[in-house]
Amino acid sequence: MDTQTQLGSEAPTLAVTDLTMAMVEVAEALSEAADLMASARVVADAAVALIPGVEEASVSLARRGVGIDTLASAGSLPDLADAAQVQCGEGPCIQAAWQDKIARLDDTETDRTWPEFSRRARALGIGSMLSLQLSLPRLDEEDDRIGAINTYAMRPHAFGADSARVGLILAVHASVGVGSAERESQLRTALDSRDVIGQAKGLIMAQQQVSADEAFSLLVRQARDTNTRLRDLAATLVAGHRPG
Repeated sequence: MDTQTQLGSEAPTLAVTDLTMAMVEVAEALSEAADLMASARVVADAAVALIPGVEEASVSLARRGVGIDTLASAGSLPDLADAAQVQCGEGPCIQAAWQDKIARLDDTETDRTWPEFSRRARALGIGSMLSLQLSLPRLDEEDDRIGAINTYAMRPHAFGADSARVGLILAVHASVGVGSAERESQLRTALDSRDVIGQAKGLIMAQQQVSADEAFSLLVRQARDTNTRLRDLAATLVAGHRPG
């Protein structure tokens, strides 16, 4: 069996009580995390500590047509492996992010589902991989962010039924914690954007003696003509008028 969701039966390595207490600790750590990156690091570290078979892990955030960002890594290989998936356009992370709740690659030597990625992963020393989807809250109607916990082992067939069981439980907790942190980050960015755009409007109003609506229209037109994001253009204008 080369890949993903058909998992054999095996005895759990974590007792229910131990797993419950571990997840309580993860939830507490997520609640205390300062920002999105810190939340992702909590999840990556928890994946290594709790999911049977895991040697290294990462948490990634994907957007259709934009790519995959590695938010945090526990180990040196995940960044390279995540980048390889983006370059190949295939792999467990991409499948778990956009298609399935869980995707498993049992052996990079024999895998035929993601042949190009498996070849690159094998060259990195990766023997097997397990990815788990993170369900993040939608920020608006056009929001298509989705994430994944990516776990790696150097030996083939490192992940079984217990790995999937613990991983899916962790993914539920991580979805709440990372989703909340990501929402807060987006809201903070939106507030910062509104502030800098307001400052830029004020500059244009003072310079060109126009109304607020006219200043905003001029700003939007310049951003469109220069193919620049509105917030970036506003920030440039404001920075150019600050005292040296």
